[in-house]
Amino acid sequence: MPQPDKEHAPATYRDDSVYRAAFGMSEGLLADHVIAGRSILPGASMIDLALAAAQARQRPCPALKDVLICRPGVAREQLEVEVRWGNSSFTIHEGRNLLCIGRLEERDTAPKANILMFDVAARGDPIEPRALYADLDRVGYRYGPGLQVIRSVLKLADGMLFNLSAASHRDCRSETVNPALLDGAIQAVFCLLQHSDKPIRPGGLLVPTGIRRLSIHGSVQGTCFVQIGESALTRRADDVLADLQIRNERGRPLLRIEGLLLKYVPRNFLDKFDGPVPAEPS
Repeated sequence: MPQPDKEHAPATYRDDSVYRAAFGMSEGLLADHVIAGRSILPGASMIDLALAAAQARQRPCPALKDVLICRPGVAREQLEVEVRWGNSSFTIHEGRNLLCIGRLEERDTAPKANILMFDVAARGDPIEPRALYADLDRVGYRYGPGLQVIRSVLKLADGMLFNLSAASHRDCRSETVNPALLDGAIQAVFCLLQHSDKPIRPGGLLVPTGIRRLSIHGSVQGTCFVQIGESALTRRADDVLADLQIRNERGRPLLRIEGLLLKYVPRNFLDKFDGPVPAEPS
């Protein structure tokens, strides 16, 4: 009898407060997200999981806030995670390891993002995306085909304009945000930093560790744009705090991030997460 394909099995549910998902290493976002030589779950996938869990409970989710990535999801053979719910907060676990915490905002209390019309034919100096990905690879960020979502880039007088595009795939768990595109927005910040007067300091990496607030204004799917400049970055020694927006081809906001914290860590920071995953008590 053929055995079930556990690596690509869909998420299953035990009750309405726990959402489960598995990510395989052979293909998909986990295989395509290699940081300092190790496959780890993109932080964008944790956002996607939280949104998917909210949808499974039929809860509106216009915004997430106080999101903290406590521990990277380091893959061995495959990564199995659970999203657990309280009244208005979520936690993401791998076995007994706590990966991520955050809160749900059922009503969007912040002012709506200003509408800014993008000029997709803006004048600027084009940059070849393959060159950007080669630069990031040398720093320690290796993105496989599923995460190479930057299609074109223009270097403008006040920053860079990125055109992102990605198809839906099995690792898209929510109906709201394609995690490959959200990761592409974070990649855009890395690219801007590498082309700035103060690039990422050699010997280490910037990794996303938290988001103060993420508000959703539309579906982040297909093709979208990110424009970011130095004015959107706040530097704290080697750490960086970034604000950014993902917009559609008409310039309307789809997703807004306030306070994306990129923490500077040594290149070997993943070594301390080696070892077996503590099992849940039976």
